[in-house]
Amino acid sequence: MTQDIMITQREKLETVIEQRLIYPVYQPIVSLRDGKVLGYEALSRVSSSGLFDNIEEMFRCAEREEKIWELEQVCRRAALREIAEQKEYFDGQKARLFINVNPKVLRDEKFQAGFTGEYLERYGIKSECVIFEITERQETENEEEIKAAVEHYRKQGYHIAIDDVGSAYSGLNRICALMPEYIKLDIGLVRDFYKEPAKLAMIKGLVEFSTHSGVLLIAEGIECRQELDMLAEIGVQFGQGYFLARPDKKLRGINEELRRDMEERGRQRHEMEIANEESSCIKGIMIPSFTVPSDAKAENVLSYIKENEDVPGLCVVEKGRATGILTREKLLEKMGGRYGFALHHNKQISELVEKRFLEVEGKTAINNVVEQALERERENLYDFIVINDNGRYVGVVTVQNLLKGSMKIAVNQAKSANPLTGLPGNKVIEQKIRHCITDQEKHTIFYFDLDNFKAFNDVYGFGKGDEVIRILADILRQNAGQEDFVGHIGGDDFVMICKGIIPIVFHEKIRTEFEKRAHTLYTEEDRRRGGTFAMNRHGVKEFYPLVSVTIVAVSNEAGPFGSYENVTEILAADKKAAKAQNRFVS
Repeated sequence: MTQDIMITQREKLETVIEQRLIYPVYQPIVSLRDGKVLGYEALSRVSSSGLFDNIEEMFRCAEREEKIWELEQVCRRAALREIAEQKEYFDGQKARLFINVNPKVLRDEKFQAGFTGEYLERYGIKSECVIFEITERQETENEEEIKAAVEHYRKQGYHIAIDDVGSAYSGLNRICALMPEYIKLDIGLVRDFYKEPAKLAMIKGLVEFSTHSGVLLIAEGIECRQELDMLAEIGVQFGQGYFLARPDKKLRGINEELRRDMEERGRQRHEMEIANEESSCIKGIMIPSFTVPSDAKAENVLSYIKENEDVPGLCVVEKGRATGILTREKLLEKMGGRYGFALHHNKQISELVEKRFLEVEGKTAINNVVEQALERERENLYDFIVINDNGRYVGVVTVQNLLKGSMKIAVNQAKSANPLTGLPGNKVIEQKIRHCITDQEKHTIFYFDLDNFKAFNDVYGFGKGDEVIRILADILRQNAGQEDFVGHIGGDDFVMICKGIIPIVFHEKIRTEFEKRAHTLYTEEDRRRGGTFAMNRHGVKEFYPLVSVTIVAVSNEAGPFGSYENVTEILAADKKAAKAQNRFVS
């Protein structure tokens, strides 16, 4: 019985290959920054019904029957032929064409001999625009042969993508061995990853790898808004999937409305990244310094320093690491006076420099560096700070620039702060929430909103209304931990971001303290009857209970937050539900 089925499938496969019953469809791969098309993945479909239930079944059959070369050749020819017929939509100089290739085929001599630049010329495509997606349906043993084949194609200008990363066979060893231009995250890894901490951690790890290696990430199988937003939030560069665009015979981009929305959100994220870099990270105020090798002659260094009055000092840099520093003042002091020059001018500069100095990574917060700088010994208090990028020297920050940067942060925070409470406003709140989203730690984000505040304001006046708002702000400050954040959205809306998962007793404590203090602002009569009378929006006098506070919260205890938009939507919906039901919601 099994043999009959196998023969039938072999005959179906031979029919597909001999009659070339394959047609291509193309799915766009787009930038998650702006929605622009990077290229198209060519996917194959069977043009005759009744042969194979799905394309995967056909390729499995081809592997069993050792016909994978013949089948993939039919698929490639069809894909290239259709591309050539749609030249008005495909720019063969810039757009990329992603073609799936089984590793066994990649190292096949027939493939290597046939897939040449001359072969592509007839289709108007340059080899630099073709990306071979190395994909497999079973484990491959001979990695050295694959590596040699990849190098063969690279020399001709082709690029490489590792497909299905996160699935059974496309592991980290292959990525490190081949160092492809692209990594494609498997659909199983992407699906609902924002709900599963392990998947999120793995993707974040690959983003970190991408940042340091230059390998670009493509997320496959994006099927919902949450996946799209969160992938963009954590730094995945490209994506494809049904939510963006389905495979089509025609070369198409994504829906223009979606593209514009992606572009706008990308612009906002970019501005936020720049603001964070410039305003809070030490690298944003870094300057280059005069660097010298350890064997530089002291008198030559002195001559240069004297001729260039704006140079703050020097760094001795060996093999990319700073090994010593010397400020301008200390150098002039050491080589000045009656005997200084005579004693030191023939020495190597490494004999004069400070071997112990403050060095920090470029992503360190400015205010953290200020604290470290002020803790130094008195004689080193005005030494500049060495800035590294992953341990390698990139520049310095002078104490003057450090203090200016710290003051700028304070000024910017003051500008964005709410004038009534002095708490940070919307811009800083957004930065903090976005940090929670990409951080590995557990966080709880609270949203506070006053109830019956308008009625109180109308009866008792703006002065006492402002006092109610200040009371809530003070209580939140007092109950915030050292690592927690309190922000004032505006009006009677506040946000608190706490490290860790906060128990419900915290909510009750805030509410009790607020009501105890705020209710003292009412007259004794209003307190006794539990509220006050005020005009409603229809001009009718109505009874309103004493002012209270609605508290809603979202945490990443059960899984990741999702995107910034997702967090704010959840909090807004929960607040609305809590107010409607007049109870606490979290």
